[in-house]
Amino acid sequence: MKLATSWKQITLKTFSELDAIIRNNALQTSEKDIEILSLLSGKSIEEIHALPFKTKNKYLTQISFLNKLEIIKEKVPAYFMIKRRIFRLTLNATELNGGQYIDLMNFLKDPDATTRNIHNVLAIIALPMKFGLIKTKYSGKKHAPRAKFFYENMPVSIAYPILVFFCNLFAYLTIATADYLKTETRKKMNQISMEMQDIMSVSVG
Repeated sequence: MKLATSWKQITLKTFSELDAIIRNNALQTSEKDIEILSLLSGKSIEEIHALPFKTKNKYLTQISFLNKLEIIKEKVPAYFMIKRRIFRLTLNATELNGGQYIDLMNFLKDPDATTRNIHNVLAIIALPMKFGLIKTKYSGKKHAPRAKFFYENMPVSIAYPILVFFCNLFAYLTIATADYLKTETRKKMNQISMEMQDIMSVSVG
């Protein structure tokens, strides 16, 4: 029976499904073990139940890395590649545009839903490099397909350090959002004021 041996082989989709099993209080620990083995192996619950006790224990030992997220290196990369597609991370909150701020706050407002929204958060701060070289701008319209791509293909070994980084940055991000909105409002007011001056000068002339 083939099983993952590291976080590099666990996608965000699988991670979300594992999280759902672990959080299911209706299941006993032994039942959760069976469910997890079934999920990771692709075998049915019945097939896992039919395994000899020693064999099940051997497989559970093999996936014991699941209890140790901390073994993932926490270095956050500036760029990463998934399925030959290169993505650039926006690690400086002040570089996020208004659309990114709004979408990011929407997905981070419920701490209990963070695990379910990892792919959505990453799709906001990780943008594709056109031809692997040219930076692209964020578009809310392209968020959903990118989030789906991350959900199905991004390994936890890449996602986890980024998520930790942004959770630590969340408090600052909230302050930065307020500052950003103030700045944008000030810009709009100045623009309106200048336009009014132009109108007045034309009227007087």
